[in-house]
Amino acid sequence: MNNKELFLNTIKGKVYDKKPIWFMRQAGRFLKSYRTLREQYDFLTMCTTPELAAKVTILPKNELDVDAMILFSDILIPLIALNAKISYKNGVSPSVENLNPEDITTITPDINKLNFISNSIKLIKNEIKDTALIGFAAAPFTLGCYLFGSGGDFFKIRSFIYDKPKEFLKIMDSLSQLTIKYLNMQIEAGVDAIQLFDSWAGIVPYDIYETFIFPFNQEIAKSITTPSIYYIKNSAHINDIIIKLDFDCLSVDWRQDLVDLHKKSSKCVQGNIDNTLLLANRNVLKDKTEALLRKTKNIPHIFNLGHGILPQTDEDTAKYLVDLVHSFN
Repeated sequence: MNNKELFLNTIKGKVYDKKPIWFMRQAGRFLKSYRTLREQYDFLTMCTTPELAAKVTILPKNELDVDAMILFSDILIPLIALNAKISYKNGVSPSVENLNPEDITTITPDINKLNFISNSIKLIKNEIKDTALIGFAAAPFTLGCYLFGSGGDFFKIRSFIYDKPKEFLKIMDSLSQLTIKYLNMQIEAGVDAIQLFDSWAGIVPYDIYETFIFPFNQEIAKSITTPSIYYIKNSAHINDIIIKLDFDCLSVDWRQDLVDLHKKSSKCVQGNIDNTLLLANRNVLKDKTEALLRKTKNIPHIFNLGHGILPQTDEDTAKYLVDLVHSFN
């Protein structure tokens, strides 16, 4: 069984002695090879140029020996189909400069403007065949957070939900339909699995998630034909509803107990080492990693961090962690 089969079978609930491992944001700033490329190209150019996106996607496979690759892109990219102007500035959250959230309900997405994504996927699949490729998108609420503006703990989107609930449902429906088209485009191009990032949905109370977020995530889950993963941070207060989503695997941060989440959901779980542990000494990292591997020994588990790998991480430490997980028994 190659690492592609290991990864995909684990998502579907199989349990193996060896745990597959990959990192969120693994094709990024902590890699020297990535930083060298970034000196030559801006971030958006790298995302929208298939040859560059494919090259960066493959870097962690070649340099770290991870068991899955995730497409090098960004969660705001599908907004290009709505003629959005996306701004990426170092040290600042990305922003959408010319798109009013309420206007998107009147815009028909031009998914052909995202053909560079399909071309990137095809290039990657032609070069690497025995390692799973993960496609991804932001969940509608998380994508909406950036449409409304990212400052102040996303207070604008949260207050809008209370002030204009009917209008917000329409916005969520539009974002959901865009996301479904975008993910299915990736599936048709050849990705092996999908991860839906709902990084910010944990900021809302249970009733808001249940009414304004869950139905749209569920619609997306039902539209996906590949193995699927749902990622969320800070979700303890809404776990009882998250487990009802029809995703194959639930990925959470270090605030959650993976075994407890598996018992409640009967699903594969992914995560959830604190990403700052890779900045600590290796003895501590080893102890925490082996403790998690022992704890999850008898459940379907994909080893990952609880959030993206930090740019301050030493890539030798990341490789050490991959080797540690692969050699554990």
